[in-house]
Amino acid sequence: MDKRYESIKFMIETGHITEFRQIFNYMPKSPLGKHLHTNNPRITRLTTEVDDLTVQEIVSISSFFDVDYMKIIHLVFTQYLKDRKLK
Repeated sequence: MDKRYESIKFMIETGHITEFRQIFNYMPKSPLGKHLHTNNPRITRLTTEVDDLTVQEIVSISSFFDVDYMKIIHLVFTQYLKDRKLK
């Protein structure tokens, strides 16, 4: 596993990363896009519109970072609820 991904795993597990979009403060979108078999415009959209993430993608993201899928769900829901309040 790439050191960046290990760092992201650590930051997710320790609560330093609290929203899905924050992952991309520490890594480019393209490796995750490749892992999800999707293109860069879709990954970019998913960082701002997390309600478009599928369950399969959430599970795949959790395996990419080797974290429990519930942690990714928590990041997604935290961002979703925050974004809804702002609208």
